[in-house]
Amino acid sequence: MVGADLVRPVNGSRTLTSRPAGIPLPRPNMTPQLPHAPHDGPGSAALKNILRGIFDSQILNYGDYNLIFAVNERREGRDADGVRVSKPRYYVIGYRWQPAEIMVAPVNGQTLTGGGVPVELNMTNLAHAVQLADGDYEVGTNTGRTFRFGVQPEIAFTPAPETEFRLEQADDYADFGLFMQAFIAMA
Repeated sequence: MVGADLVRPVNGSRTLTSRPAGIPLPRPNMTPQLPHAPHDGPGSAALKNILRGIFDSQILNYGDYNLIFAVNERREGRDADGVRVSKPRYYVIGYRWQPAEIMVAPVNGQTLTGGGVPVELNMTNLAHAVQLADGDYEVGTNTGRTFRFGVQPEIAFTPAPETEFRLEQADDYADFGLFMQAFIAMA
């Protein structure tokens, strides 16, 4: 069955999604497509639906948030031989203007499922929010949780070899930039 059970990445192959049997994939985009905005490229709508599903399954009042996909490209780890390697972290960032708040929902980049416990940052637990010299953002709670991430208007995302999604989020990118300016000023 095409559509409700399968998504089509850019390379044309079909990938089963991880969801309970009998529940169709959510259909809304991460934020509504504006009439003047370019249409999403191949795989973009499918990836947005997957990311929206990851966020919605973990967050109460999920409909109150605009979403954007973010990546920490600068995270390093070690491989089996102990050699330093780049291990990006992926997030679906939910944000809302009133009350000013960010929800950071980690994403497992290989399985496209939830990758950890979401963290809420608002004016009661925000320790810092800054934009770094390279354009990335860093936000932290007063309990010591810190998240660094970058946001781009268009992303090529490869969760597995020979599977690539392109995510177009230009309108979300512009809105999120304005939101973060205000959020940083409040911090």
